[in-house]
Amino acid sequence: MRISSNLFFQTGLNSINAQQSDLMHLYQQIGSGQRMVTPADDPLAAAQAINIGQAQALNKRFADNREVAKNSLGIESNTLDSVTTLLQDVKTRLIEAGNGTMSDADRATLAGVLKSSKETLLGLANAKDGNGQYLFSGHAGSQPAFVTDANGKVTYNGDANQRLIQADQTRQIAGSDIGTDIFMRATAGARDYVTSADAGNTGTALIGKPVVTDSQGINVGKTFEVEFSNSAAVPPVLQYTITVKDISGGTTVGTPVTADYVTGTTSLNLGGGVQIDFSGAPAVGDKFSIQPANAGYVTTVQKADPLGTLSAGNTTVTDKTASYFGKPFTIDYSGGTVGDPFTVTFYSDNSLATPLGTTTGAFAVGTVAIPGAGVSLDIAGAAGAGDKVTVQPGQPTELNIFDTLDGVIKALTAPTEGDAVKTTAMLNTLGGAIQRIDLNYNQVLTVNSSLGSRLNEIDAIGGNGTLRNLGYTSQLSRLEDLDYYTATAQLQLRQSALEAAALAFKQLQGTSLFNMGSK
Repeated sequence: MRISSNLFFQTGLNSINAQQSDLMHLYQQIGSGQRMVTPADDPLAAAQAINIGQAQALNKRFADNREVAKNSLGIESNTLDSVTTLLQDVKTRLIEAGNGTMSDADRATLAGVLKSSKETLLGLANAKDGNGQYLFSGHAGSQPAFVTDANGKVTYNGDANQRLIQADQTRQIAGSDIGTDIFMRATAGARDYVTSADAGNTGTALIGKPVVTDSQGINVGKTFEVEFSNSAAVPPVLQYTITVKDISGGTTVGTPVTADYVTGTTSLNLGGGVQIDFSGAPAVGDKFSIQPANAGYVTTVQKADPLGTLSAGNTTVTDKTASYFGKPFTIDYSGGTVGDPFTVTFYSDNSLATPLGTTTGAFAVGTVAIPGAGVSLDIAGAAGAGDKVTVQPGQPTELNIFDTLDGVIKALTAPTEGDAVKTTAMLNTLGGAIQRIDLNYNQVLTVNSSLGSRLNEIDAIGGNGTLRNLGYTSQLSRLEDLDYYTATAQLQLRQSALEAAALAFKQLQGTSLFNMGSK
């Protein structure tokens, strides 16, 4: 085959250029420390590196989110610590106010102290986080959580949506809490009651703290009203009537019970598992109210056979995402043998007037999950055909701590010296206020405890995130980092190859027919 001189020269130049290109590529690799100067060096590794880099960047974003959550929860915890200390002082002042040796002037002075405490508490309730957002306003972080109207009444001004922070790919953590849940609610699941005396009472009876004597009692969780009246006998006898109402407080349950009041009584049995401390001398027309502090669920058993043994107790929330969670429902039984079917009918509200849907289950004893309700129910005994259990969610009693303080301040500033009726009204107000503030205090402690749990979870997620980041870094190093030993050896090889190509080209330049002829 005949090879032209031009091909000789072009081949030499191409060899030198190729060696120079390879050498330049090695220089770039060594200078940058990267194995892949361009994606063409290793297309598959380049694609993998992009995915891992994105995952690492996302992991870093989650880490930054966790720091934001820790800062916010830390500020909230400090705020709630201050609220706890303040409420302890308020409780002490309320007990002090009930001291019978205090004069009207002393109580007025104490009312001024409590007014100052209310203003301090309002400031804590409107605390801000590190970004200038109000801690307890929900999503409405730009506006104060609580506002005061022209009459001095404090109301919640935020919304009901809790701020969630994405702490990991599959975990959102609440970065703050809603003001109503802290300053206006009792702890979820609490079986406590709060009491109040009617403003028009003319007797000197004192109502005390309610006690749940039977957690399975049929009236636990319902509202009670106690009213005093005279009997029709001659001479009349002072009696009291206990009226039980449903969880809404509007519908009477069963038949009111009337009994004679015995002077010197220290407690009243309200029936159905609830008893209340009571003392003093009530007057005809006096009224007292006993309300459940927590919403919860209230169960009622209707037996087709009065001698049946079916009973239903505590209700436990298991799944808030269930189709009919939060809706009232009835359970209709066809038999009490294990495995016998029952039908669950869900309703739109507690009136049980508008059915929403039905589910079915099998009879069992113990803690039984109710399909579709998102709750489980403690069942005991045996169900007879036609037995029915009604389960209704209630609305929690509003425990607005600011309203409680307003009521106490008003009661302490009203003159009571020498007037037993006014003194009794003041003491009943103080007693009810102490019950409510105790519940508020316990709720603040509960929320503060949950902050610690959330902070611990953030630390645990952060530890996993750190390990995940090390894994990403290791994978990226394997894909991208240059092996300097191999690259240095390749550099020497390419330099030698370039010198050889240049020498060969030089020899090629000296090749001609004249030179060959002279030799």
